[in-house]
Amino acid sequence: MNAFLKRATSLTLLIGVFLFIISLRIGWLQIIRGSTYGEQASRQQAKTETIEAHRGEILAYEKSTLVPVATTKEGWLMHINPTLIKDPAKLYEDLTRIASTTMSRSDFIARASKVGDPYEVVDRRVAPSTKGVIDAARLAGIGFSQERWRFYPAADFASHVIGFVGADGTGQYGLERFYNDDLLGRDGAFIGEKTSSGKMLWFGNANLIPVEHGASLVSTLDTGVQTNLESIIKAIQEEYSATSAGGIIINPKTGRVIAMASVPSFDPNKYFSVEDIAVFKNPLVEDLFEMGSVVKPLTLAAAIDTDAVNLKTTYNDTGSRVIDGRTIANFDGKARGVVPIQEILSQSLNIGTVFVMEQLGKDRFREYMHRFGLGEKTGIDVPGEVSGKLSNLESSRLIEFATASFGQGISMTGVEFTRALSSIANGGFLVNPYIIEEIRYEGGKSIKKKRTDPRRVIKEETSKTVTRMLVEVVDKKLANGKGRIPGYAVAAKTGTAQIASKSSRGYSDEFMHTFFGYGPAYDPQFLVFLYIERPQGIRYASESLTQPFRSIMKYLFSYFEIIPDRPQELEAKTQ
Repeated sequence: MNAFLKRATSLTLLIGVFLFIISLRIGWLQIIRGSTYGEQASRQQAKTETIEAHRGEILAYEKSTLVPVATTKEGWLMHINPTLIKDPAKLYEDLTRIASTTMSRSDFIARASKVGDPYEVVDRRVAPSTKGVIDAARLAGIGFSQERWRFYPAADFASHVIGFVGADGTGQYGLERFYNDDLLGRDGAFIGEKTSSGKMLWFGNANLIPVEHGASLVSTLDTGVQTNLESIIKAIQEEYSATSAGGIIINPKTGRVIAMASVPSFDPNKYFSVEDIAVFKNPLVEDLFEMGSVVKPLTLAAAIDTDAVNLKTTYNDTGSRVIDGRTIANFDGKARGVVPIQEILSQSLNIGTVFVMEQLGKDRFREYMHRFGLGEKTGIDVPGEVSGKLSNLESSRLIEFATASFGQGISMTGVEFTRALSSIANGGFLVNPYIIEEIRYEGGKSIKKKRTDPRRVIKEETSKTVTRMLVEVVDKKLANGKGRIPGYAVAAKTGTAQIASKSSRGYSDEFMHTFFGYGPAYDPQFLVFLYIERPQGIRYASESLTQPFRSIMKYLFSYFEIIPDRPQELEAKTQ
């Protein structure tokens, strides 16, 4: 009996010790490590499903209707599982018999023959109809995943303005880059629970993070005007074998950019096939040019604004002058004798422009060039903008100011210069050009882009005076009067500038042709700036750009149904 009690007591003690150890272990797991294991269990049960945000569209006008010029398409990515494919050659033949593929036979077979590889992409952007045909054929080893891609319906339409979306989904160049954060949106997610088999449970501790789809951009571009501008500058470039050409059409009163284009351009749908990425740059915003004689109206405006000269002022045109050891001359080297300052614009006289600058004085000339916004960025809403260079105007030498007065030795961007010219057209205000006027968010919310107030740079009367001078240029001198548009008063000026040499100081024998004009002149709705770089076989901008400008202005007046401000000319023509 005593032996039995001893054994029972020993067994009880052992059981007690074992239970004590188990209790300690449970306590350790529940109290000390409980939160850690709880988190691990929660993660094993949690399942997150991403809700992908859709990139917003970019819209342009067709007169009063908005149409997408950058949107997103949906389709399928086709992939194969080589581990399930027994005969790659036969599979390729079966596949191509029922549908097309962009992959060559040799490439397909090479991918399908990879040992131990469960996944190879063989085609992208497969249409839903094509996927349906392939699915119905039940070809072993072929699968699909849904994909989205950026699509530009009009190919190279306004490509320098719009830009493109890269392979990583980020906007590159143009509006796609400048407004990338607005267009991109923010992905949402559904965080729920899953069973041991991985099935999502749509109850319990489910948590929805709402998706925020990208905003759409309403641009100021008009598709009709943009297409017309693009066709004209392409024709100019081809006709004169120019290295580049471009143009801007703007409302000079508001800064609203109606069209902006340059060639060579690119198709943003095929950006990856471009050999020289320099073509992606927008030269009207990112490149500097010496503009030549189109600068002369700014010089005249500054001098008239300060009463340094007026329409009754005359000067003795000697044809050429030596300043600081350098000879400057009129384009033909000929003297005109005593002439009124109107002839400075009508005949594009360099000697006269220098005379006007001297009456104004170096300090006031420099001040007005800065007033016109030259040497500073415009703030236009596309990336990569650079500011013009007026460093020559910091010199003490008169020659630097003399050449700058007719557009040589100072440089600027096309958009910077267009803004300066707009101040002559609009009554004397410096406006800021813009391309996006509204951002539209999901759910109906929209934001109208706030515009900075324009600043006055010249008096209204100065603007009117220079406009009258430019109208006379068109009426009497431009292409011997062939630049006129019946029924409308139009102001314009040409420029032919030597291009600076890249290999040495001074200038090459190559030229840049420029042209600007606006109309109707006394209530301008449009200002057009055009350029061609290194045209071949033609000397002056008046010969190369007058008719393209005239065609654009006639199109604008007709397209927007602008009422003629010289109706008597039309009446006389019909009689």
